[in-house]
Amino acid sequence: MLLTRSASRLQTLARPAISSSRGLSSSTTALAAAASAKKRIAVLGGGISGLTSAYRLAQQLPKDRYDILLLEHHNRLGGWIQSGRITLPSTQEAAAPNATALIEQGPRSIRPAGYSGLMMLELVRSLGLLERLLKVPKTAPSAQNRYLYYPDRLAKLPSSIPSLLSALLKLPFLRAIIPGVLREPRIPSRFQHPRSESQSEKQRLQHREWIEDESVDSFVSRRFGKGLAENLLSAVIHGIYAGDTRKLSVRAVLPFLWEAERVHGSVLRSMLSTKRNKRHRALPESEAAVKAAKEDRVKQIEQELGKEVVDSFKSISVYSFPEGVQEIVEALESRLAEHDNVKIRKGDGVRSILVDGKGTVSLRTDSGETIEADRVISSIPSSRLADVLPQDASLPHLKHNPSANVGVVNLVISPDAVASSGKPLVPVEGFGYLIPRTTPGNEDGILGVVFDSDAIPEQDSVDPASRPVKLTVMMGGSHWSELERLPSEEEMKRRAIKAVSSHLGIDRSLLEDTSRVTVKATLQKDCIPWYLVGHPMRMSQLHKALEKSETLAGKLTLVGASYTGVSLNDCVAYATEAAERIVDAELHGGDRVVTGLASFAIPPVAPSRTSTSIAAKAREGDARPGTNPQGLMGPTTTAPNQFSVARGIHARAFSTSRRRPNVSSSSIPPSSSAPTSPSQGKPTKNLNEILLDSIRASGPMPVSTYMRTCLLDPMQGYYSSANSPATSREVLGSRGDFITSPEISQVFGELVAIFYLARWQSVGAPSATRIVELGPGKGTLLADMLRTFATFKPFMATLKRIHLVETSDGLMELQLNAIQESLAVAGKKVVSAEEEAGADGVVVEWFPGVDMVPVLPEEFTILTAHEFFDALPTHIFEKGVDGKFREVLVGIKPKSAITVLRPGQDLQKSERDNEELGFVLSPTPTPWAQMLVQNNPRFQHLQPGQRVEVSPEAWAVARRVGEIVAGRSASAPTNLTTPPPSAPEGSAEAAAESALQADKLESQRRQESQRLSHPTVGGIGLIIDYGDDKAYGSSFRAFRNHSLVPVFESPGSVDLTVNVDFLHLKSALQTTDSRYLGPIDQADFLVGMGLQMRTERLIRGRGEEDEKRIKDAANRLVDDTGMGVQYKALAISGRVWSEGEAEQAGNERDKSRDPDIYPFEFEQ
Repeated sequence: MLLTRSASRLQTLARPAISSSRGLSSSTTALAAAASAKKRIAVLGGGISGLTSAYRLAQQLPKDRYDILLLEHHNRLGGWIQSGRITLPSTQEAAAPNATALIEQGPRSIRPAGYSGLMMLELVRSLGLLERLLKVPKTAPSAQNRYLYYPDRLAKLPSSIPSLLSALLKLPFLRAIIPGVLREPRIPSRFQHPRSESQSEKQRLQHREWIEDESVDSFVSRRFGKGLAENLLSAVIHGIYAGDTRKLSVRAVLPFLWEAERVHGSVLRSMLSTKRNKRHRALPESEAAVKAAKEDRVKQIEQELGKEVVDSFKSISVYSFPEGVQEIVEALESRLAEHDNVKIRKGDGVRSILVDGKGTVSLRTDSGETIEADRVISSIPSSRLADVLPQDASLPHLKHNPSANVGVVNLVISPDAVASSGKPLVPVEGFGYLIPRTTPGNEDGILGVVFDSDAIPEQDSVDPASRPVKLTVMMGGSHWSELERLPSEEEMKRRAIKAVSSHLGIDRSLLEDTSRVTVKATLQKDCIPWYLVGHPMRMSQLHKALEKSETLAGKLTLVGASYTGVSLNDCVAYATEAAERIVDAELHGGDRVVTGLASFAIPPVAPSRTSTSIAAKAREGDARPGTNPQGLMGPTTTAPNQFSVARGIHARAFSTSRRRPNVSSSSIPPSSSAPTSPSQGKPTKNLNEILLDSIRASGPMPVSTYMRTCLLDPMQGYYSSANSPATSREVLGSRGDFITSPEISQVFGELVAIFYLARWQSVGAPSATRIVELGPGKGTLLADMLRTFATFKPFMATLKRIHLVETSDGLMELQLNAIQESLAVAGKKVVSAEEEAGADGVVVEWFPGVDMVPVLPEEFTILTAHEFFDALPTHIFEKGVDGKFREVLVGIKPKSAITVLRPGQDLQKSERDNEELGFVLSPTPTPWAQMLVQNNPRFQHLQPGQRVEVSPEAWAVARRVGEIVAGRSASAPTNLTTPPPSAPEGSAEAAAESALQADKLESQRRQESQRLSHPTVGGIGLIIDYGDDKAYGSSFRAFRNHSLVPVFESPGSVDLTVNVDFLHLKSALQTTDSRYLGPIDQADFLVGMGLQMRTERLIRGRGEEDEKRIKDAANRLVDDTGMGVQYKALAISGRVWSEGEAEQAGNERDKSRDPDIYPFEFEQ
């Protein structure tokens, strides 16, 4: 049989046809109404709390209905987070030029512990920063070795039982506290048991416990004795709050101590089981509910992060980043810049807040502008807020708590000075030391010293010999609380040098030598709020006052360190909670009054499950770093590094990973964060009515929003509800709306598998393999591939896991069954991620978006995206006669039929019934039009009236595909061009600018070197879809029952699709370490892989009818008037890189490591 590419035209459409449609005229009135109906939420302050609030709101609120404005008084964001590099002095000619050191003038590390620690980790994950973490294990010297300076020497604090015994022999002040520690379990609790079992007596004592408080010093002295309070605890509080234990609230500062006595009767008794502790009391019902809600939230976050990530942090003490904690701030700023409904104004704080008689909130800014807002989130210090609020606001206690003034002095001793000393300059290795208030001779008010070069050494150099010695001296705080004049920077430097020389024995002449040591002093004024005794009760009163305020209730929310905690973790956690409650109020009918202080409510109130689930849904698909818009344009002449990833992919309500406790069962248990199925709660309106209502309220929407809603809405989306138990609707196959190549013939999947096997063998048969498929449908393609792989046992022995990107529970069910049956042929079984895989187990996991699929450099990745990109949301733009592009939007138009109104009929309802969805044109260029097409050279040739379709989501997915196949993340966005100097040539300012630019380039080079230093075994991938190496203008179309239908017919019940611009995808792949080939026609790919040979083998011994069916199916795949040429195949490969090899590699491809990929390339 001769298999040709000229088979007869297909009878059943495989979605090749393109419908042409023209847009309707623009609707200026509708757009103007939509703009005026938009709500504005203003965020005051650009520190970590304000940035987190704005970011979480931007993730979760629809951008067509809400604007977010962040106002920051200073010209930089981040608040007290201040990371920076300084140029090191050098006295040796051989020293590396432009050597730098990272210094922190604020927080320097983050602890991944507890509820707030997990909330911070989730933010780090969401920002795409997990792979940049520098982790310090609990076994590291800086984690285990912590010191006190008392009375005149360094004293190592015990970190284990053996070290405790040793410390007791060496440290007299520790021996002195032993009797108090031993007595503690017998000290009576201040919390009384009810004198009777009456409900009123219990409530009386309960209320008393909620309002009582005492100082840290009082609590610890009462239970352990003065020695522990004055020495150890005063030093600890110096390190955290720079405060005085005699003034700070134990409930606010060390709440776990307060709760231990209250619940267990003793701090040490809290270590006993409840059965063995006679003093144990159960928490009141309201508090137990709050605790249970928080525990549920912890489990939810752990599920979102994934078991692998959570387990990896169990042995970690602290973490930071190569460029310091500032990286979180920069990532937040970058991600916010991607949202066109978010504006950040630096150098323009709020001067006053006014509320008029109608309840309208107006913000008067430093620049003199007046801005109206529907809600205000204040993250500025409470004392500053008190100054800008209306005089009649009547919010108590905003100015009650004072704040610490802390002097921070960074001392950096250059590497050559360290080397020339001949001995370690710092006599001990560890995190640093703190100084108790009882230490004699501390007239300079030193709080402690951090050994930064030990704490996170990788921030400066991989080679220990070339690292500087970095020390940070902290002073002031409670020592300076009575001063009328604070020390100058020069005075702080003098005090720091004196302390380091005295305490550590470092030669003072060395520390004062500016050619070898850099000293930088910074006065951080009012940087740490002091929670004085009674703080929780005052915050409860403030919460209640704000709740009942006639002018500010429902309009003002308080977040930040002034209220709920001073750590970065606390700031992020409580800002996130507040944002979730606001989203719940705005979108889901939750309580409109969000004070931000609900954790202080009396009695305590557990957060609603709605708000926490909202956040989980919004965050799940949002883990990619930010984008520079010009990277979405297709190949240009600029360097590949200037491309970057677009906004998060599929930010929809799907669970992060579908891991099953019992994978042998075919059932898929619903996830707590999964969408409600129609059977659980039938929607009252169909999707068409919901879309019409949304447009009436907020104005026309981009085509991308329409596509995303129709295809991925959790309840009624075309793919989300496909094959669900509650519906009988199928999307794939002869009984569905379209048919794909794997459904036509098993040969398709078999040849794709052969292509992958050939590449796996040619790169040396890696020992660990995983399969990734985007949008696996019913699992037909994957099953055919697995059945083919099963005949090659060496390959199957290496298969470790299968990762699938899917959003439909119904389709997941089918995929699981297909995988189980196919693996059984090879003697393999499906196991969950929590189980031990063993020799015969294959881990199978589902993800809601490709951005959630991990990069695994140690496993050879086989990735398939078959008919996946055609369903990704796209924008459509039309060129006007003025040369400007305007966006084609989905709006409302009247039906063509004439409506006759009957007596008694509602006119408004009749008008609504006569409305339908249709295309409109934006009256002016939208931000998407300006970013994606206006200045893009690819589209300059278009004539007025012509349209173009561009999908930034497809670009971002393609970039992630490149990263997964390459086995390493792509380079961060960089700008390699040197800006012209702003200072006169030859001046000191110009030299400083040049040095700063050199530092920046060196930092980028170091980051890139670190990224490329990790080995990877690479991978291979295929993108197969209909389209070509060009942009399309009118390919947006809909299918139902294998026929073209209007795109607005039955939203959610028809398949929406566009042709794929492969040139656009290649521009994204170009920014990664992968290599792309093609695209080539599907016919050329299949024929090249042996379609004719495989078909001939299949028909042997078959009857005439079966033979005809098999031949027709094969010919249909390569039909040169249909699927054979309309579908294209693009190959992506990632080669094997050994450790450190990438830095020496040139641009020339090494064919021994990266052989030709047939049929895309081969020797002639």
